[in-house]
Amino acid sequence: MKEFPDDNSEDKKFFSHEINSDDNDDIKEAKMPLKDNSNHKGSIKILSYNFFARPPPINSNGHDDYKNERLNDFIELLPDFDILCFQEIFTTFNDRKHKMIREAAKVGLKYYLTIKAPSFFSKYITDSGLLILSRYEIIENDSYNYYINISGDAPSNKGILYAKIKIEDKYLFLFNTHTQSTYYDESQKNINSTIQVRTTQIEELINYVYNKLLHIPKEQVKKGCVLIVGDLNIDAHDNKNLREKFQIPKYKITEYELLKKKLSKLGTAIDLMEKKYNDHLYTFGNNDKPEYDKVLTSKGDLNMKQTLDYMWEIIPNFNLDLYKNIQEQYNLYDYNEDEENIVNDNDDNDNNKDIGKIKILYDTFKVEEFLVKNKPYQQLSDHFGISVEISSNSDD
Repeated sequence: MKEFPDDNSEDKKFFSHEINSDDNDDIKEAKMPLKDNSNHKGSIKILSYNFFARPPPINSNGHDDYKNERLNDFIELLPDFDILCFQEIFTTFNDRKHKMIREAAKVGLKYYLTIKAPSFFSKYITDSGLLILSRYEIIENDSYNYYINISGDAPSNKGILYAKIKIEDKYLFLFNTHTQSTYYDESQKNINSTIQVRTTQIEELINYVYNKLLHIPKEQVKKGCVLIVGDLNIDAHDNKNLREKFQIPKYKITEYELLKKKLSKLGTAIDLMEKKYNDHLYTFGNNDKPEYDKVLTSKGDLNMKQTLDYMWEIIPNFNLDLYKNIQEQYNLYDYNEDEENIVNDNDDNDNNKDIGKIKILYDTFKVEEFLVKNKPYQQLSDHFGISVEISSNSDD
């Protein structure tokens, strides 16, 4: 198969490229007008989705997780979205990611960002599994690899994909990530270790986002929108459905509460699902209804009922003095509940009062179940996706 071109930079492990018909005979439709290929008019729909396309021969229940079949089904849905952030669509020993990129170009999603597969001499077997597709130009991009992954995540080079996407005269600052998983069928020691690694990765994420925003002109950030999306593997329900079964200890602060507090170091952190529902709907292990998955989800994960997937809007606080403790480490095991929050409310933190900004249309947030019928599988992934619409129109 012909490789897609990269940015010709030896020190960059990511590549972002506008696909043209010269790249592959199958993508001549890439020159079609963008908006004619979108099912969304007047707003921009963003999806975050753990697609559960692990590299072969990994599978859940004795089959190949119907990866190719599910990919073909999802390709039919590409016109429904304008920006897509995937987790777990790996490149090793398969062509699925490149097929997704080619097919997306046919419907106007001609900008993409991903991380190359690790070299033969790398300590990792496979890439991060991250992919961003966009109808709108990605004008800046970057990537970051987490310092360590352990247990079942050790072969994967997990990290962050960053895209600065131009929407009219404004910008979406988009961070797509997938953090350390916890495998609850392992020993208590290993469970605790995965939580600690994930806590460190969240620190890395926050420091990375902070350093990115610090070097972007303030007016661009104020008129734009900062989104952190992905599968964070932190259950907003504090694993209440697993605690007794796996003897998971309770800590002084839940992982979700800790996540929210850490994100508040960047400014006002808004969990879009919580904003919409004042609650958290399950995105993984919700298998009790007849129409929900019983095939893709590992038997040990059935009915775990967790919220692991998130979209966080960050409204930065531009008083840089408030960032002086940005790298302070909050440990999950000895958190000080009396610590003062360093973020102060100010006029800069009201994202939807300013005219001419990119606005998140909070009421459009949705859990995308992606159910299918008359197939050997009932969902397109073991996760549900999540989506939201944004608008760049100043008169909305």
